[in-house]
Amino acid sequence: AIIDAIRSKDPDRFLFTIETYPEYGKYHWTGHRACNVSLPPEEAKNLGNICPVCRKKLTKGVEQRVDELADRPRGFRPKDVPGYKRLLPLSEIIQTVLGAKYPGVQKVWKVYNNLISRFGNEYSVLLEARFDEMAEIVDADIAEAVIRIREERVNVIPGYDGVYGQIRFPQEEREVEKEQIPNQTSKEAVRRQRSLADYM
Repeated sequence: AIIDAIRSKDPDRFLFTIETYPEYGKYHWTGHRACNVSLPPEEAKNLGNICPVCRKKLTKGVEQRVDELADRPRGFRPKDVPGYKRLLPLSEIIQTVLGAKYPGVQKVWKVYNNLISRFGNEYSVLLEARFDEMAEIVDADIAEAVIRIREERVNVIPGYDGVYGQIRFPQEEREVEKEQIPNQTSKEAVRRQRSLADYM
């Protein structure tokens, strides 16, 4: 039945596919991990795929390689194909909100298990659970994060050269911006991913 639904593309049975954000992969953008340089395809091409810091060759990202091989414009979508939804693992959403180093720590799984016990499975949480229902049993920030992922109202800093992409929620973005302001009392400013604009 599943294979038949896929082959027939019956919209009543084949509703959508579930995918992760491509930016979450650890080779999405072109970059050089040792120099903390991460670049979108056009900026990397403008630099000749050479690291602007150490002058070594950049590790080419998936997005740049796709652009090179593409035989159709970006955003092209064939007719009569099912849609898709972008999601991220529930444990990693919780990890990000709690500021945990790993998704496997106890405080993450305590929240995870509370949600699964209430809603039955991870997809029910990610796709169907209402904010108010989740907020009854977990922190409202976690409930809000799940909704934001579901509605694709979240920023993902693209991965590069073996570094996984990172989820960014609004509050977290404000905190990161504060950290990036150089501290005049310290000899080292907080490092961040550099873009072409830093070298213009």
